[in-house]
Amino acid sequence: MGDDQLLRQARDGDRRALDELCHREWRPVYALLYHGVRDRAEAQDLTQEVFLRALRSLDRYREGAAPFGAYLATIARNLLRDRWRRKAPGFVDLDQLDYVDNAARAAGGEADPLERLLADAERDRLCRALAALPADYQTVIHLRIVEGRAGAEVARLMGRSPDAVRQLQHRALVALRAALCEESPR
Repeated sequence: MGDDQLLRQARDGDRRALDELCHREWRPVYALLYHGVRDRAEAQDLTQEVFLRALRSLDRYREGAAPFGAYLATIARNLLRDRWRRKAPGFVDLDQLDYVDNAARAAGGEADPLERLLADAERDRLCRALAALPADYQTVIHLRIVEGRAGAEVARLMGRSPDAVRQLQHRALVALRAALCEESPR
């Protein structure tokens, strides 16, 4: 039985159809979330949340607009974005970027207070510029640059082709550069 027919039956209250839909889509949704959080328990919790949100909005899902699996993947990606935004101010955890003064770290000492102040100001400027970007740009920067994931993996997580991810990353970096130039201290 196809997803569209199962969806119609689930909307009509058929519990078996709803169970079948969830059973079919559970693994792909879980896999997407697990790749995003790298924690089984959290991925399971997020997977349950995806299905709860999908069930609450089942009447708004339009058949033929996108496959049901893609609809669930969109909900999952939105949950991941929300998680990343809650986790770090400005969306990206800049400590993962090793933005701290590498020379001071290599010397085994602390950065000079003025250098530390300048580095903190630069970090804040970068956070503001990243936060001003569209969500897809933030996501591709986070996955490709902060987490260092491969383009094919990011494509799978974002539901796009590898070429589309490369283009999106390029546009995101151009937009980030422009945002940083606009905010550049004068």
